[in-house]
Amino acid sequence: MTDALNEEAIERHKQVLIEPAATLYAVQKVYGDKAKAEAMAAYGRLIDAHILATGVLASGLLRINGAVVEGDQTAFEREALFAAFVIGLEPCETAIAEARYLQAHAMLRQELEILAQLKAVGANRRKPNGAPNVAALEQSLGRLYGGLSAAAHVSRHDIVQSATAWDGDMDGLPGPTNMTRYFPETDKGLARRSYALHIYMILRLVEELSIDLGSRHQSAAFTDAEKEALNLAIDLMAAEGMLEIVADADFNTEPDK
Repeated sequence: MTDALNEEAIERHKQVLIEPAATLYAVQKVYGDKAKAEAMAAYGRLIDAHILATGVLASGLLRINGAVVEGDQTAFEREALFAAFVIGLEPCETAIAEARYLQAHAMLRQELEILAQLKAVGANRRKPNGAPNVAALEQSLGRLYGGLSAAAHVSRHDIVQSATAWDGDMDGLPGPTNMTRYFPETDKGLARRSYALHIYMILRLVEELSIDLGSRHQSAAFTDAEKEALNLAIDLMAAEGMLEIVADADFNTEPDK
């Protein structure tokens, strides 16, 4: 049996430590807000692409909200994966905007894995343990997995250092000096690339959802207007230099035959 907690000592230490704890979080809040303002300015028309992509995704999900249809294990597993992706949208976008890049890239890695799991479940090849086979994804996504994993696992010093190094004024300091910051700071190029990747994976999630809408909720299939919106989102990403479009290629929201 453990001894009763020493509430008096706990309160005494809380009174001493509450100020440094509040300072730590206040610094995170101030610099996070500053980074977010800089990121939003750097995103450009990617913001419009995001609105179009998430709007189509939401429209499809809202049409099947509360619908009762026959399903099987594959359908149940895919629904859970769709939900996992959607639940993570806001924290991923916040982490990118507030320049918390190591955490953001861990979440981007999970989004990529969700897409790979959707492919695996659809092909009845899901592994009960371990990461999904990202080779099932298009090459442009699959080749990003290593870098995202390195960020998630903090396994490469250069990646961790780039997310925590301070490059402010070092005049007068002795010798080669490394300065480490404990607050987020915007890298505009990285912010744009990370946000664009997030949007692109939303578009690929919509593509997977279209398969389920076509097979299980046929009256809720994506409309021609929604398909046009998706293609406009791709055009915006290309105009921002974040995506290369294959000539005459439209976004696929047609269910597999």
